[in-house]
Amino acid sequence: MTIQESDTDGGRRPGPGRTVDEILASATEEGRSTLKVLGELVGNEPASVASPAQFATRHLRIDPLALASTRFTGPSTSLSILGNLLRLEMEKHGERVVIGSPGDGLPPTWSQLDLGLDERGINRQVTVPGRLVAFFPAGTLAPAGLCILVDDRHWSREFAILSSTTDKSVAETLLASFRERLKSPDNPLRGRVLQASVADGCIRVGVSPAIDSRREGLILPEEVWREIDVFLAAATTRRDLLRSLGLGTNRGLLVAGPPGVGKTHLVRVIAASLVGQYTTILADAGSMRHALADLYAESDTFGPTLVVLDDIDLVLGHRDAGGDNSSLADFLATLDGVRQREDVLTIATTNDPKSLDPAAQRSSRFDMIVSLPMPDAASRAAILGRHLVPLGLPIDLHAMAEHLEGATGADVREVVRRAILEHGSSFTQVQLTDIALSGRWRANVNRRKYL
Repeated sequence: MTIQESDTDGGRRPGPGRTVDEILASATEEGRSTLKVLGELVGNEPASVASPAQFATRHLRIDPLALASTRFTGPSTSLSILGNLLRLEMEKHGERVVIGSPGDGLPPTWSQLDLGLDERGINRQVTVPGRLVAFFPAGTLAPAGLCILVDDRHWSREFAILSSTTDKSVAETLLASFRERLKSPDNPLRGRVLQASVADGCIRVGVSPAIDSRREGLILPEEVWREIDVFLAAATTRRDLLRSLGLGTNRGLLVAGPPGVGKTHLVRVIAASLVGQYTTILADAGSMRHALADLYAESDTFGPTLVVLDDIDLVLGHRDAGGDNSSLADFLATLDGVRQREDVLTIATTNDPKSLDPAAQRSSRFDMIVSLPMPDAASRAAILGRHLVPLGLPIDLHAMAEHLEGATGADVREVVRRAILEHGSSFTQVQLTDIALSGRWRANVNRRKYL
């Protein structure tokens, strides 16, 4: 690839010959100065000064009025992935590609796309075009010569194909092809688990550690699992049938229950079951509060998408509570609007569904509401067994479960952790009972006395 601005016809129509820089490199010092001045006088300004439109008209050899722009504006992640696809094409066609400045006196800029950890645990990054324009001659990307502009600034976020007006249909076809590749294996983030946050006023997603939570690791009543299977059917066994009947494949699941009953663990199990088929986006509070519409627009980048809104009650309120309801209004509008897309699943968790406005819970937003109960004695015994059986200790699990009446799954787990921290891998029934009944495994705060 070369970075150049060529003009061999008085600034009107460039030829395919040497660039100005090549001519200057072979000239004498006096000739170089003269040629540079003459070039600027006839309109061949330095590359960093020319705008993308000027760059395109010169390399496409067309009049400025014959220039057409076929544009795509979308989420910042789309621009990064499209930039990566552009990088692949630039590398494929090598020296035939000419890179130009984004204008404003700036050189071409590049940014880093984070691909997450590889199998060796090393974080992988790739350098992708951030702000530049690239000319692809006829016979590379398309039968006609085209220029591609990428601009990933948060107030611009533009990916455009510049062509002659007669070749606009070619540009439209190429842009559609690029957008389709977003939802193909060419997108290195597709099918991964991503974390969404807000930076510079827009959504940014980064690769999150892989999720490998399995259903067997979570003790829940069978009726809960049946509801989860119904929810997942929209993405698996019933997906094609729903599509053929025009019933849509978007689903919303609200998981309710007190802290510690396994809501987050359940979400991880669902996400793990969809890895590879669906891209999971874990939304933080900032993205839920300020950029929900952009968050759902990311499904245009990845295809089938699972959006996870954890502790949604901390962000969305109830209209009767007064105050700023802008987050609630955005949520209601976005979840209705997401119905225009396909293959978007939403899972939200809440400690208290009564704190949510009724409008946030109706079927157009959440089709299903699943309440996770406090574990009964049998469930507590099963949770104890999962952690204690590998130690091979003579512990009466059912007797211990009775001692932990009213405890959540997280509480039961913490009792075992406390026993291991105090006694190591070997302890008795009496020692474990003492920990359970003493309550010292709880994180109690003394609000009156201070050291």
